[in-house]
Amino acid sequence: DLNTTYEAIRISSGNSFVHETESQVILNGSRDINFTMELVVKDLALFQSIADRENVPLDLSPLLLGIFKDGQERYGGNEWSPNIVRRLEDACGDRLLAPGFPADIIDSEPEIVGEEVVSRKG
Repeated sequence: DLNTTYEAIRISSGNSFVHETESQVILNGSRDINFTMELVVKDLALFQSIADRENVPLDLSPLLLGIFKDGQERYGGNEWSPNIVRRLEDACGDRLLAPGFPADIIDSEPEIVGEEVVSRKG
């Protein structure tokens, strides 16, 4: 039951802003977060290139980059990034859908002016 799974994550330590917003449009089926697979690949490739340049061995970054490159090849670079779940849906022959979730991200938090983050370490 995907509704129960959503709520279980929401009330757990695994909750996040991304879960509370993007998971809803994934489960609705619209998957419109206004961010494409092409942009995810660009960001992940940039992160990976910095790690490579600095000789930082990463396990998950290359894996994620490969997954999103595959998604981009299968579904197109302009496909919404949450549609990466289609890889799982295609493999399982099922859809990750649940009733009662909005088609658009709803952020009820008031907008505030951003601030620069200053490191406490000298």
